[in-house]
Amino acid sequence: MTQIVVKAHISGRIRLKSPEFNPKNFEKINKILEKKVKNIRLNQYCNSLIIHFDQNIINLDEILTKLEKTFAVAGQKESQKISKKIEKSKSLTISTPACNACSHCSTNLVSESSWRKKLLNFGALSLIAVGVFVKEHIMATPLGLLAKLAIGAISIYSAIPLIKEGLEELKEKKISLQGFIAFALLIAILGGEVTAAFEIIYILRGSMLFEEYTANKSRAEIHKLISMDVKKAYVLQDDLEVEVSLEDVKDGDIIVCRSGEKIVADGVVINGSAEINEAIINGRSENVYKKKNDSVFANTLVEKGRIYIKVSATGNETYIARIISEVEKNLLNKSQSELSADRLAQKVLKIGSALSVGTFFVTGSFLRAFSVMIVMSCPCSTVLAASSAVSAAIARAAKDGILIKGGEYLENVSQSEIFCFDKTGTLTTGKPKIADFKLVGKITKEEFFKIASSIEHHNTHPLAVSINEYAKGLNISANVHFKSEILPGLGVKAQFEDSKFLLGNLNLMRKYKVKIQNFKIPKFTSENTIIYLARDSEILGAIIYEHEIRAGSIETVKALKERGKKVVLLTGDDEKVAKEFAKKFEFDDIYFSLMPDDKAKIIEKLKNYGKVVMIGDGVNDTLAMSKADIGISFASGGSEAAIEISNIAITNSRPLDIVKLHDLSAFALRVVKQNYNIGTSTNMLGAALGALGVLSPAGAGLVHIAHTAGIIANSSRVSIKK
Repeated sequence: MTQIVVKAHISGRIRLKSPEFNPKNFEKINKILEKKVKNIRLNQYCNSLIIHFDQNIINLDEILTKLEKTFAVAGQKESQKISKKIEKSKSLTISTPACNACSHCSTNLVSESSWRKKLLNFGALSLIAVGVFVKEHIMATPLGLLAKLAIGAISIYSAIPLIKEGLEELKEKKISLQGFIAFALLIAILGGEVTAAFEIIYILRGSMLFEEYTANKSRAEIHKLISMDVKKAYVLQDDLEVEVSLEDVKDGDIIVCRSGEKIVADGVVINGSAEINEAIINGRSENVYKKKNDSVFANTLVEKGRIYIKVSATGNETYIARIISEVEKNLLNKSQSELSADRLAQKVLKIGSALSVGTFFVTGSFLRAFSVMIVMSCPCSTVLAASSAVSAAIARAAKDGILIKGGEYLENVSQSEIFCFDKTGTLTTGKPKIADFKLVGKITKEEFFKIASSIEHHNTHPLAVSINEYAKGLNISANVHFKSEILPGLGVKAQFEDSKFLLGNLNLMRKYKVKIQNFKIPKFTSENTIIYLARDSEILGAIIYEHEIRAGSIETVKALKERGKKVVLLTGDDEKVAKEFAKKFEFDDIYFSLMPDDKAKIIEKLKNYGKVVMIGDGVNDTLAMSKADIGISFASGGSEAAIEISNIAITNSRPLDIVKLHDLSAFALRVVKQNYNIGTSTNMLGAALGALGVLSPAGAGLVHIAHTAGIIANSSRVSIKK
């Protein structure tokens, strides 16, 4: 018998595999699980389902049981064995790569055909709604008996899923939004107010469709960043270039890319050279020259040249796809505003129930009480108040290359009081160049840079790259037999034959007790960084780097201060360099000579005074980012670790995007507040008019249309904000 195999399981997320998990059965799977889980994604090429769920609503056993009953696979006992095995191990490690969003996966709860079906259904309901409105409110003639019966039947049919859920919740002695609306619909129909019932279900369906549309729009904008229009690749096989399907490219293959072609996988150049447009990765307008041993990334474009690439990652495992997948996955997480909206909707239901009952007892009029119930029974506009604005803001940011991994992080940016910046690669460009150097004793320039390049031969840090490029300009070849070890936040230590070498900042020299008191270096400016070279605890010299301040950095710090934020510099540079650099910026506080754990400790200390944002680009910033309320990474030259651990990634690495992000966050929150006011004020006004007998049940339905349309229109302002 065919079985459902549990491929991976962590808290709130499971990956299942079965031949039954295919596009043909996906609609069936949606129907049995969509109300109970957060998200379902199908990978049709590996017959896998990836399910995100709330363990307080449904557990693994229940998911497996529902699927087993549907497809008659893997009996209940087998399911319990699997579950107990998982329970025993508490949490399985993922033995295979998690199936994240890729070109072959369904990224939403519904397929394209299902989405079209929903649009057609709503279009049909809209035509009926227009007909009813014209008949009752313009022509002022009542509907006939047959028309009422037809509309009542349509309302009940459209509300069947809602009624079922309401009944299930009643069995569990719970009354939620769905149960209350289902109850109101049935009362409306039994009371003869079929048009009012129809208006309730019409507004609810429209609101749900709009919320789904805004979420899909956010995903679509994000997916544009990794759209791969290439379907084929050229793979080197026995000295022949063979054209294969993109899906058949795997790790270790050698692919060939020429001028005008898009690179289809991450990898390392093993032969050839080319000018590559990497704007999608680092935001640079100029092409980047790539040669042997250089890394290249999927979705970048070969402008000129030919290169042979050894593949290291394909599809959803590529660098950019992993970042996009993380963003998309976190879109499921509700922000504080959205959670507040859910709580407010529950309060509206309770108030609505009390007002409806109170109106009936005070006035004795069922019609008035019913009008109040209709006004208060559909708080979908309250829920939309936050979700529509937040989704629109995330989509707007994605268009500008700002990837926000969830609504909570969007909101927290403008609510944060303290903004902390790393220096090198964040406020300065990621490509430092050697401005000067100072030697000690009889060592020559050529000997000095041969040692330095030998130590840094395999290092990809920007300072190391500049040393290697400078050495090549002097026709110096590195000695590859040096054994080097990178010391984060300090530099590099190395050994060759009987000598031990150190190349790094002042803290590295102090740690290994290298005497540099009598060593004087040339005058430097705020854009300079200094590293020292020592052999067997004896100083050999120093290299002075010139760092160009990134365009917009000074303006960014100024703009944040104007918005009432405290701005702090956290850097590993020594005191003199840090303070000289900071003169142009007017930071509120400066912390220098910091190790990665020092940055993290300062972040934790600053959190006592308010929410903290940490902005950086390197491995040494990741710990600080993880401790901050919000971590923002720059993609240009930034490490993968920093980008993946951050809550927000700025792909263009423009400092002024921080200000744009802050203002978008603040604007979205203002729109959410305005939406609340629109929804609650019209609800309360409608309820009051209904209780006074001024508003009929049909008019109550129009109130829903008015304030829902107002909220949708107001939220749309976020998506067009510049």
